[in-house]
Amino acid sequence: MNTQSQQIIKLDEVYNTTKSNHLGGYFFRKVESFKSSFNFVEVPKKAYKFLILSVTSCVMFLVLAIGIFLHGFDQAADQFIPEHGNIAITTNTYRQQVLSDYLKTMTATILRENPQSIRKKAVTFRAMTQATLEELDPIRKGFLIMFLQDTQLLKISAEKQVSLLMGVNLAGVNLQGVNFRFNNLQGVNFHHADLRGADLRRAKLNNANLTNSCYNNYTLFDRKFDPVAAGMRKIEQSQVCS
Repeated sequence: MNTQSQQIIKLDEVYNTTKSNHLGGYFFRKVESFKSSFNFVEVPKKAYKFLILSVTSCVMFLVLAIGIFLHGFDQAADQFIPEHGNIAITTNTYRQQVLSDYLKTMTATILRENPQSIRKKAVTFRAMTQATLEELDPIRKGFLIMFLQDTQLLKISAEKQVSLLMGVNLAGVNLQGVNFRFNNLQGVNFHHADLRGADLRRAKLNNANLTNSCYNNYTLFDRKFDPVAAGMRKIEQSQVCS
């Protein structure tokens, strides 16, 4: 029997001892084919076993590592996206509910009470209004201010000298055309607010932050008020206040 036959016989013996292991048998056949192609010299049986064990272990480890990585990535992605999405949806829903509750309560009160009674409740309205504004985003704050104007509550608060808005944060709110005349706006944050066409005559603006708020030719000020000195920006109606 020649050298090549002896090598094949020995390789078969090793394969037969582990034929129950399909993965090992696969690598045994690969090694046999590789060896026959290059006509390697005879290698001891223990060396073949060590080689097959090493290759098998490496492949299995690689497959396992890739599987764990892909599973972990998919799981992390599935958990991350909905979580932040849910937070955004929950916050938006909460703010909308706060605004809806305020509008319903105030509307019911206005419809139920007579004008004189409404004027007497100005202090109660102030607490409700300021507490609600604290919970809202700029867009919904704009709707609330619009409601106060349309229901004459801003005018009533000015007459009763009970400020509904003193010290509130109206940064970035669209306040175009709102009539703030005679209102107490001390300490109000108007930073980046859009005040184009708003009426600020005789309004108390002590310590109000008007930095980068927008105005135009239709915004009404007291004669002695200097909007540029207050940090306001004059922009055209077609421009965006940002």
